[in-house]
Amino acid sequence: MRMVFTAWAWRTHLHALAPLALACRAAGHEVVFAGQPALVGDVVAAGLPAAAVGTDVDSVAMVREYLLPAGPGGGPRPGGPPRAVRMLLAHAEAMAGDLARLLRGRRADLLVHDATALAGPPAAAAAGVPAVRHLYGADLLADAGPLLAEALAPLARRLGAEAFDPYGAATVDPVPAGVQVAGPHRRLPLRYVPFGAPAPRPDVPPPARGRPRVCVSWGHTIARVAPERFPVGRVAAAAAGAGADVVVAVSAAQRPLLGPLPDGVRVLVDAPLDQVLAGCDLLAGHGGAASVLTALRAGVPLLLVPQLPDHAGHAARVAARGAGVVLDAGVLAGGAAGAAALREAVARLTGGGAAERAAARAVAEEMRGRPSPADVAAALESCAA
Repeated sequence: MRMVFTAWAWRTHLHALAPLALACRAAGHEVVFAGQPALVGDVVAAGLPAAAVGTDVDSVAMVREYLLPAGPGGGPRPGGPPRAVRMLLAHAEAMAGDLARLLRGRRADLLVHDATALAGPPAAAAAGVPAVRHLYGADLLADAGPLLAEALAPLARRLGAEAFDPYGAATVDPVPAGVQVAGPHRRLPLRYVPFGAPAPRPDVPPPARGRPRVCVSWGHTIARVAPERFPVGRVAAAAAGAGADVVVAVSAAQRPLLGPLPDGVRVLVDAPLDQVLAGCDLLAGHGGAASVLTALRAGVPLLLVPQLPDHAGHAARVAARGAGVVLDAGVLAGGAAGAAALREAVARLTGGGAAERAAARAVAEEMRGRPSPADVAAALESCAA
């Protein structure tokens, strides 16, 4: 088959689709990954053929709005879609025309699109190609079908597609049922595979006997859009104050944002999170989909402090499954009360926390039993048919 994968220019969304795209390519399908120009370098680094479509959108500025008080134009517009949908529509408008032309030019048999790459459904319909959406985490748009159809209708008409399904022929789903948002759409379960650049396994000595190990990691978004709100140094200090052995996993760009750290806190730079979590008893983080799924895959419970709406959505699913605890972002303000709340949560989850550990391990077992990317690559043939 000739297959096109697509995501808007946010690297973690590319990484969510990359294992399946690579599995399709390994199965002998012709695969190209389409993205805005800013994503092309990351696509090539992921080992996939790249195609630039559309124009870049200032995603950083749009995401940054969520960390600021709602001002003029910040909330829903009367008669218009919510702010999150407006941001995704900006990417759809920038990508859809070129994406439809790419699908026609390649005579594609199937489009696989990130669930938030809303250019996918109308472009596929305009090109007469079946579309499959690929979730990167909890299905936070599961109930938004009518809203998406209405918001995308003008774009679809401009492309010459009068009818389209915003959910497509099927939904590839890497999230286990106990953590996922239920929905009526046909699901293709997928075993979650962490994706990143190959790197040596981090050499971290085991913690002192009897001390729990806590990993503190905050993904990439907050440091990118609002570095002044990157809280890893404060969270690591609180975890150390709770008597834990602490490892901090950051990128090279994030290292200068940490500030002073307590003695004994180990900093690992550009180390794969799945390898860092080996031997850890807790992940303290922001609620990003990739870090949540990586921790659950390892059977590690979570302490989550979300700062953005989608992170709050993923964190809520972890709490609902009983695999972790969610704190309000106010604990990150830097005051003594916030630090005390963090220490208390770390102490409870590492000193007791038997229920959360058991729930995380049960989720890990469920994840291991899901179909591999190679299995799902084979299943996609029926979607194309």
